[in-house]
Amino acid sequence: MEEVRRRQRLTAEAVALRTLKPQFGLGAIGDVEPAVEGAARGAILPATDLLLVAGFLGRAQAVRNHLLPMARELPGLSHMGQRIGEFGGLIKAIEAAVAPSGEIREDASPDLPRLRRETREKHDRLVARMEGILQRAIAQGIAQDSIITERDGRYVIPIKAESRSHIRSVVHDVSSSGATVFVEPLVVVEMGNAWREARLAEEREIQRILRRLSEAIGAEGGTIEASLGAIAEIDVVVARAALGVEMGAALPAAGDREIGWVVEAPSELRLQTARHPLLTGEVVPISLMLGGEHPGVLVTGPNTGGKTVALKTAGLLALMAQAGMAIPGEPGCRFPVYAGVYADIGDEQSIEQSLSTFSSHMTNIIRILSEADAHSLVLLDELGAGTDPTEGAALGRAILSHLLTGDVSVMATTHHSELKLFAHQEAAVQNASVDFDPETLAPTYRLRLGLPGRSNAIAIARRLGMPESVLANAEAGVGQDDASVEGLLADLQREHAAASDARAAEEFARGEAEEIRHGLAQSRDELEAKREGMIARTELEMETELAGLRRATRAAEKQLLKGRRDDIERARREGEEAEAHLVNVRQKRSETRRRRARRAQEAPLDPSAIRAGDKVFLAGIEQAGEALGLVGEDGTLEVQLGALRSRVPVDQVERTMRDGSPVPSAAIHYDLAPVDVESRLEVRGQTLDEAIPAVESFLDQAYRAGLQRLELVHGKGTGTLRQAVRELLRLHPLVSSYEGAERREGGEGVTIVRMAV
Repeated sequence: MEEVRRRQRLTAEAVALRTLKPQFGLGAIGDVEPAVEGAARGAILPATDLLLVAGFLGRAQAVRNHLLPMARELPGLSHMGQRIGEFGGLIKAIEAAVAPSGEIREDASPDLPRLRRETREKHDRLVARMEGILQRAIAQGIAQDSIITERDGRYVIPIKAESRSHIRSVVHDVSSSGATVFVEPLVVVEMGNAWREARLAEEREIQRILRRLSEAIGAEGGTIEASLGAIAEIDVVVARAALGVEMGAALPAAGDREIGWVVEAPSELRLQTARHPLLTGEVVPISLMLGGEHPGVLVTGPNTGGKTVALKTAGLLALMAQAGMAIPGEPGCRFPVYAGVYADIGDEQSIEQSLSTFSSHMTNIIRILSEADAHSLVLLDELGAGTDPTEGAALGRAILSHLLTGDVSVMATTHHSELKLFAHQEAAVQNASVDFDPETLAPTYRLRLGLPGRSNAIAIARRLGMPESVLANAEAGVGQDDASVEGLLADLQREHAAASDARAAEEFARGEAEEIRHGLAQSRDELEAKREGMIARTELEMETELAGLRRATRAAEKQLLKGRRDDIERARREGEEAEAHLVNVRQKRSETRRRRARRAQEAPLDPSAIRAGDKVFLAGIEQAGEALGLVGEDGTLEVQLGALRSRVPVDQVERTMRDGSPVPSAAIHYDLAPVDVESRLEVRGQTLDEAIPAVESFLDQAYRAGLQRLELVHGKGTGTLRQAVRELLRLHPLVSSYEGAERREGGEGVTIVRMAV
């Protein structure tokens, strides 16, 4: 299980790598293993092999440098990259000594430049002396040609055979006609020897350089081979990802804890609109479930309808998933980890082994029965075929029963009606069929679970052009029971198709209604947020006005000694009115927040649960009403509110009561997964209109993230922003308490908030 998941995680990381590093690629890497093994045994590698090794090491180094910095994003691939060694010094040594052309560089060693210079000088002197001798021979008419050639590493000139005595020389070769001899004049033999010795000295130095580099490779042989293994594994992983993209296959996302398609329990294989990866053109996907409560699936239907393809698709995709490959299907595909996948598919008739089709099938199935267990997947094609129908059906039923008794997951195809009946009666087996269009008399290749299929042999023969007289005899020969079963299957399939169409239409309508309801709920939340913002601004304005009135009151009190008692009384009355108005605003805002928090925690109302006579509570109306019927198709509900009867949108219904108890809400789950939120928010320098909404949003997100202690940085300034923020905290239903920070944390410029648990 863990190995399969590791492979799938690596494939997912390789997919992510294609996005993170579009330029990443292994390039053309040669097989350096023979060269490295030879160097480890002490062999001197030729310059071409040194270049091959250097090329691999450079490519491996680039892969390592790409992957190691991505340990957080791609931990698996980065770990594989750590197995690649550091070869910077060895690469530099090889590239410094061997040119891309394969020649040893002039500066590959301190002695090589001198040796090559001496070789060139001795060569040039030798050639100059030979040219002088050749020109004199031409002038004397004894030279056959005006060129200097080489024989066995010695320079020679062509001389006419009858004139060879004119030059004291050593004969190295004779032309095929015998008319020309190639001679080395004795006067240049010593010069030739000197040139040859210089060449040998240069060659010995080159061999010494090659030996030094080969020994360096041999010393790193183990690390290089380990790096080669890591590169090979990375190559496979990258190829898996590339193949998945090419197939348009389902690919897991890197970083998921339960990554990939492997499941532990129940042991269920699930294909969701999956395609056979080798089919081309308009491929009809299949969906099926195998294992768990239904470890067996029996597929029936016409020939050429896709039964065998369904078997092969299930088996091949199961093996692909275990290899860590992408699956050509939707992400809902799931696969157990099978210890063995056994298949008996196709006509394996063998004259050499004296096996008929039936004998070949039985030989395979006998081996499968002896080896398959609860961790196996067994695929059986045309079960019970190739022999007497009655005996074949009985044998097929016994084989299925044996496998199911051992909790083996088995998928089989057949044409036997007895096996269709067995699958209908056996709870562990599901009937399945491949569709056949009765109008066009052609297979649709769609796999349908729950219903057995018809063979449609006569219908297919008619479509292919079988004479009607033959077909009439065939239809007359079909037993009454078989004809009844086929007719019943046809009726069931038509009813199933009609039910499927109706269910699809219902699902579509429900989806549209849900989308509309979601949009209305979102609009309501936006309006609620705007309303709350307006209340907050009004509250701040009232605070400001009240502060002004208080200042006016204090000023009026100072005028008491001057006899301005009427002004004082008027200021006090205005202050008391402002206080009362502010309290009212605060109460409304607090109620709005409590209602909003309560609605966020409750499951949404299920409109289909409302019945006539239920007590309903509408948003913004304290008085309860009575539902007069069910929710209409237009999404409205008729409600009696006192003497008033009206139709209202169902989204205005906040809750319902029936017989004094709440009506159950819809079993809908809203994703309130924690979000990544900092515990500190700075609104210093912002206006009230900017700061208050930011603080509200921050509190909501912090509550969802499970944070219990927050810091709000508002600064000291005039104190207006601090006062507004703390007043918001005092009324907020998610806030347990708040206080000013300690001096070292910012003092009165920072407020510490404790969130409600």
